[in-house]
Amino acid sequence: MRLLFLPSLLFLFFQNILSQNLTTLQDDFRGVYINPSLYGQRYEIEEGSPYLNLEFGPAKIGDRKKTYLVRFNAYEGSVEVWIQVNKVIELNNSSDERIKMLDGSNKEYVITTYLGPKGNLEKGFLEELKVTNSYTLYKKEIAKYFEKVKAGAYKEEIPARFEMATPQFYFKLVDDDDATIRYLSNNKKKFLSVFDSQNADKVKELIKKEKLSLTKKEDIIRILEGIYGG
Repeated sequence: MRLLFLPSLLFLFFQNILSQNLTTLQDDFRGVYINPSLYGQRYEIEEGSPYLNLEFGPAKIGDRKKTYLVRFNAYEGSVEVWIQVNKVIELNNSSDERIKMLDGSNKEYVITTYLGPKGNLEKGFLEELKVTNSYTLYKKEIAKYFEKVKAGAYKEEIPARFEMATPQFYFKLVDDDDATIRYLSNNKKKFLSVFDSQNADKVKELIKKEKLSLTKKEDIIRILEGIYGG
């Protein structure tokens, strides 16, 4: 009986410790602690990185007075905050946040909800490229993971790696009733479908006249300026 009773006590003891530890994982960011080298353990990495910035950079998060160290995982679409050695918080995407980098880049990001390429609601971080009285233009950078390809009779082995994909662009109209952030496809027909018929005709003419690309930031800004002004 004693031998059976002791394991039960040990189980309850460790369960209590686990419950206490789980309560400490939450902080004012509503995030959870992760291992900072988690991606390296999760994937067989030989080349590249899922991060926009492998090293953590200084930033302001929301209206908090403290300066934090952050980095952006473009594969997971998440933002990580450095707390101390081997203790990193992954921000919980259930809440919106604004992140202003203090590394000299002057980049600003938002963690927010937007309509993805398939028309479904997604949540992640977007970089603000241009903010006007009429619209805001955003960029989403994406890292793609490629598994290792073993060597064959006539081909060399290709290592497992991360590569940055063509970025996606999104925009939001200030006077939009629901202020939805919408995806700007690099497919011309789908790109035009985001605008009303009158503006779609203007965009089509502008693209043709100035030979604008739907994958270049400068060209998309030119299109939006042509419709809504600077």
